[in-house]
Amino acid sequence: MIAAAGCCFLVMLLVSFVYDVPLMPAILSIALTIVIGIFACILDFRNYVHKHNMLVKYLEIPELFAEKIEFTDEGDVEGKIDLIEEDYIKMIIRLSEVLNKTNELNSARYNSMVEYYTVWVHQIKTPIAAISLIVQNMEDRDTANRLKAELTRVESYAEMALNYLRLGSDSNDLMFEEVNVDTVVRDEIKKMMSMFFAKGLSVDFVPSNLKITTDKKWLGFIVGQFISNSIKYQSSGTIHFFGDEKSFTVRDEGIGIASEDIARIFEKGYTGYNGHNEKHSSGLGLYLVKQAADMLGIQVKIESEPGKGTSAIILFEKNK
Repeated sequence: MIAAAGCCFLVMLLVSFVYDVPLMPAILSIALTIVIGIFACILDFRNYVHKHNMLVKYLEIPELFAEKIEFTDEGDVEGKIDLIEEDYIKMIIRLSEVLNKTNELNSARYNSMVEYYTVWVHQIKTPIAAISLIVQNMEDRDTANRLKAELTRVESYAEMALNYLRLGSDSNDLMFEEVNVDTVVRDEIKKMMSMFFAKGLSVDFVPSNLKITTDKKWLGFIVGQFISNSIKYQSSGTIHFFGDEKSFTVRDEGIGIASEDIARIFEKGYTGYNGHNEKHSSGLGLYLVKQAADMLGIQVKIESEPGKGTSAIILFEKNK
């Protein structure tokens, strides 16, 4: 725009020079045009700033913008929207409607999938329980213990699949209450006792008398994953359970974790050196632990040294 005005002024000066017309009228015309242009730019800038501030306000609270858009025959919002801008707004509204419908459809599909897997997990517990009863009546106790340990692992994987879906849903069925951490840990140890027996591992449990406000089910899931990993990567010895007024620790005497893997241990799908050796490792267990911990407002930390074991620590400072 400025370049076009400059070209016009140059043309006026050139024409005045060619036809030997006095330059003063041309100069006055140019000066008057500049003054008018300055006032026009000031008004246009004020309108621009007003429109910008209006959009910033509506970006902070989009609902206000949705309520304000009521098109008239002239088509404006607060008298500051021209025809092109009205077209853009209509386009945004249309895209928003399409996005909302897509989100509703995806949400319905997701909820349906969660319902299916919820039913599936409950259904698969029936044959697991039936097989467990058969195993209890087996005469070969060593084989029975190994089979029972594998059944416990299957049930744990089924629960992990369901929790994976629940963590991505809008509602995770949280119920916060005062929870005795020792009770939660004992329950998880009992669930996996067959896995301890199958590997010949012993338990060293030191009561912490720690009580916190949290969701018992999800805290149990976190503890259960830590115990499962400790059993998986330890062939003999003892798994230790202890805590204090701010934390609880599950420490094993297993193969440990390489230092370069510690920083990425909670990433989705990351298995690290141990995971490559353990062919059935999915890299989802600790990822889900981190997601559940964030949901509960607690922290989880892994400390380890190759060949000397691993400490999985739950920090409850955020609950204080």
